[in-house]
Amino acid sequence: MGGRLIHFNKQPTRLLGVWLDSNLTPKEHHNARLKKARVAQTRLMRLSGQIGLSPEDCCRVQAACVQAASLFGAELWWKGEEKGTLGNRDDIQKSVNQEARANTGAFRTTNTGALSAESGLLPAAAQLNNRKRRFAVRLISLPKRYQARELVGAASTLGSSLESFP
Repeated sequence: MGGRLIHFNKQPTRLLGVWLDSNLTPKEHHNARLKKARVAQTRLMRLSGQIGLSPEDCCRVQAACVQAASLFGAELWWKGEEKGTLGNRDDIQKSVNQEARANTGAFRTTNTGALSAESGLLPAAAQLNNRKRRFAVRLISLPKRYQARELVGAASTLGSSLESFP
């Protein structure tokens, strides 16, 4: 390309904390993040069993550690659709359900609606939409000279509200 040799890497490559495979899909990234979230959840369950964390404290730690681990980089693949990309939303919802069971001590057969209400955890789609909105606000708050606003498409996401920012 342009007189230069570009090496092709078939294995997933990590770039700025995000894993991309040879097709430039975030599938490997999603799998790696879910694995980290499962490890964090296991540690939290051990910690809550030994120390006896209250449900409120357990919920805070889950939001800070487990959910942060599983949702890192979700802004890249979440488009806001109901099904999610590559079934990723469903995987994250399963993780949220496990967090809720650990928080409340409920059985595996407990209705997920009741489980969600009792645990105080948001569903996966709501968490993903919140992250997407916060990301758009961060982009909009950048000065106009930054190309990130144009590259990601924040102008088309939130429309005319860009004009009020410097």
